[in-house]
Amino acid sequence: MQGSSVAHITQLSLRKWADSPAEIRDCNTRPFCPVRNISLGKQSAGQSRNNSAKWFGALNADIAAVYPEEWCDLELAPGYPKDQTPVSEYVDSSLSPLSRLAHEWELHSAINLSPAEERTIVREPVQAVPSAIAHRLGKLRVLVVAYIACLETGDVICRQKPKGDAHTAAWLETPERINVLLACRELDAHDSGFELLGSVAELLRPRMTETETAAYSQLLEEEVRHGVRGEIDEEALNAKETYLASRSGRRVRAQFERYRDISFVSTAAEYVHGLWHDVQIRVGPEHLPVAQLRRRMNLMAELFPPNPGYRVFDEALEKAE
Repeated sequence: MQGSSVAHITQLSLRKWADSPAEIRDCNTRPFCPVRNISLGKQSAGQSRNNSAKWFGALNADIAAVYPEEWCDLELAPGYPKDQTPVSEYVDSSLSPLSRLAHEWELHSAINLSPAEERTIVREPVQAVPSAIAHRLGKLRVLVVAYIACLETGDVICRQKPKGDAHTAAWLETPERINVLLACRELDAHDSGFELLGSVAELLRPRMTETETAAYSQLLEEEVRHGVRGEIDEEALNAKETYLASRSGRRVRAQFERYRDISFVSTAAEYVHGLWHDVQIRVGPEHLPVAQLRRRMNLMAELFPPNPGYRVFDEALEKAE
């Protein structure tokens, strides 16, 4: 977090599978990266994610060593939708060309992406999504646009930066598929890719089985009993503090379930994030302790095993332990 003090940073040694070292590009140091503001409420275009706060989560991508510090200064592709096209209208339109992704998902970009940008924003994150999660979501189409504005009449796609509220990601579920829209005109490629993973995690949450929900609930309850105070990110930490403050009230179960849902989304997103590429963790009173973070990642790997070629933890670290 820019301007804040961090006790120290330690490497968790989560591991990224890559085709070749050439896929990792040189870059400058970034002081912080934007964060997801989890929105569990329904939006007119389905659901959306606002980029209204700065990320200070327990797992923080080592962007300084992997991705460039540059905004996505991307040109609009020919056939870009007219200004303020409703999201619902856009997903129902005839979109061409469509590119095939892992899990038989699809990609259409209304912005001209370089091969490196396309890999970082969409292809690498999607490849890292465990097949068990992808199967749960079913058919999915990723739609890359410039901006998504939040209007009183609903979410719309814009050519220019909206003056009011805007989303970094939104999705609309139709009988045919899930449509995930990424607005990446002002986000760097890595942050857009993380927005995609956050959206996947939020879409997974209501599709969890009772057994999966019970397992994650039990993990959180054990953390509370042992006095674990930190959390994965700011949204989850706020939900946890609200729950802890309400344990003597009548709405204690409702507050726990709200906390559990937000915490799961954050944890699942960071789990796939760690499968995508090497990440670091931040240590401090507001962050989840390393030992508990490992427990969460292990549970995620048990519920949603990594794809072949991916590992949660570095093999050398596991042997050393």
